[in-house]
Amino acid sequence: MIRIITKLFAVAVAVAAFLLVAPPFAAAGSLVTFVSNTGSDNNPCSAALPCATILVAVSATTSGGQVNCLNSPYGNIENVFTVLFLNYSVTIDCPGVVENGPNAPLLRIEGTDNVVKFRNLTFSGADGGSTPLPFTGAGTLILENCVFENYNAPNASLDLEPTGPLNLVIRNSRISNGGTVAVILKPAAGGSINATFDHVTVTNNGGGGIRLDTTNGPVTADVTDSVISNNAGNGLNANGGAGGAALLSIHDSVIAKNGQAGVGASGSSGAAMVDTTLLDSNAIGATSVASGGHMLTYVNNRIVGSAGAGFTATASPQ
Repeated sequence: MIRIITKLFAVAVAVAAFLLVAPPFAAAGSLVTFVSNTGSDNNPCSAALPCATILVAVSATTSGGQVNCLNSPYGNIENVFTVLFLNYSVTIDCPGVVENGPNAPLLRIEGTDNVVKFRNLTFSGADGGSTPLPFTGAGTLILENCVFENYNAPNASLDLEPTGPLNLVIRNSRISNGGTVAVILKPAAGGSINATFDHVTVTNNGGGGIRLDTTNGPVTADVTDSVISNNAGNGLNANGGAGGAALLSIHDSVIAKNGQAGVGASGSSGAAMVDTTLLDSNAIGATSVASGGHMLTYVNNRIVGSAGAGFTATASPQ
C-alpha cells in the first residue's frame, strides 16, 4: 500500500509540474481562423462563424497558420486577451488597437525555431502597460505595419531578451511616445539577436531610440530607410559587452533632434557603421564614442550641428 501511495504521489507531482510549465493553449484546429467584434468564442472561428477574441482564435490555429480579423478588435487587452504562452508558429493579421495593463503582456513567446508574425496591429500602453511582446525563446519575430505607443516608464515598447537565436524583422512600423528606451535588444545568457529595421520610425520616447546591449550575447542590427528622432536619449546606441559584438549598421536614414547623441558606440566590442545618413541637430553631437567603441563611415553622411565625438575610422566608397 505504501508503494502504491508513493507511486501515485510521484505521478501527481509530475502532472502538477507539467501543468506549471505547459502553455495553456496547444496548436490545434484550423490553418486559417477568423475574429470579429460581432463573433462569439463559442464559434469554430471560421469566416462564417468567427470568434470574438484573438486569444481564442490563436489557440484554435494550427502551427504555421494565420488569424485574420474581419474588423477592428478595439479594446483593453485584459478584456480581449489573457497572457498567451505561444510555442508554435502563427501569423496574426488584425487591424485595430489593443491596450494592455501593467501585468498583461499580449504574447509571451517561447519555444524554438518558431516564426511569429504580426501585421497591422497597434499596441498601446495607455493603461500603463508592460512590454506587450516579451520574447523568451528562440526563432523569428516579424512585425509589419505595426504601431507601439504610449508605453510608460519603466517599460520599453519592445524589450527582447531571448535565450536562443532570435531573428527580428520590423518593417513599415512606428514606435513612439514611450516613457523610456523604445527598443532594447539584450539577449539573455545563451541568446543572440539579428535585427532588421526597414522603414521604421522611432520618435518622441522618454529615453533613447534603439539600444543594443551585449552583456550576455551578441547583437547585430541593420537600420535602413528609417527615422530616429526627438528621443530624450541617444537615437541609437551600440553597447558592447562581455557577451560578444554589438554591431549597428545604419543606411539611408534620418537621425535628428535626439536629446543626446545621434549614434553612440561604447565598449571595445561596440561598433556602428553609418552610411548615406542625415544626422541633424542632435543635442550633444552626431556621434558619441566611449570606452573604446568604434564609429565607421564611408564619408558620405551629412551632419547638421556638432559632430560630437566623431568617427573613429573611415572606409572608401566602393
